[in-house]
Amino acid sequence: MSLSYWDGAYRSDRKIWGKRPSEIALAASKFISEAGIPTAGKRMLDIGCGYGRDAFYLAMHLGVRMTAVDPAASAVEMARADGARGGPPEVDFRVARFQDVADGPFDLVYAANLYQILPPQERKQFPRTVNALLAPDGVFILGTLSSRDPEHAGKGTAVPGDRNSWVDKTYVHLSDRAELESAFHFLKFQKFHEHEFLESRAGGSSHHHISWILIASRNAPGSGKA
Repeated sequence: MSLSYWDGAYRSDRKIWGKRPSEIALAASKFISEAGIPTAGKRMLDIGCGYGRDAFYLAMHLGVRMTAVDPAASAVEMARADGARGGPPEVDFRVARFQDVADGPFDLVYAANLYQILPPQERKQFPRTVNALLAPDGVFILGTLSSRDPEHAGKGTAVPGDRNSWVDKTYVHLSDRAELESAFHFLKFQKFHEHEFLESRAGGSSHHHISWILIASRNAPGSGKA
């Protein structure tokens, strides 16, 4: 992951995507509510939290005790400042990579728009880390760009030996269904689908995206992938 790029982006553009929670957070909250999954007082980890828009939203709507990590210090500074102003639920924000989190297990692990910016070796490491951090009855939520994403597919320079990966302003990897099924094979999928949406930007523009939304558990009813 290009830490210098993202740290600089947060410093220059501040809240790049505005204050509204991401499409992934909205979908996760809706699914958990409709499925009747108990979350009040549970521990939740937001990996790659940015400036905290999803962490605050999920902490409030799910009633969880939220820990949120991001390696970009500028993003975490913004999140902590928002938390210090009062209003949003209390969140434990930390400057850290996902590999550095050592105080699991967590009842819920959430990662939106992180997997797509991890280089190959970190993408291999990420599922192992999720497996180690997730409680025995835990729920994992992943949002990552699809190989059909119109904003990034085929844009920039293809990365040799790294299928569906491109470098334009920064590195981005696009996933297909088979890749994610293989990477997270140790979980039982409860919801797994592509979600098409317009992502608003703070400056008023929007990007057209197609993302995978994956919600999985160690002990979900059934084992089919829907």
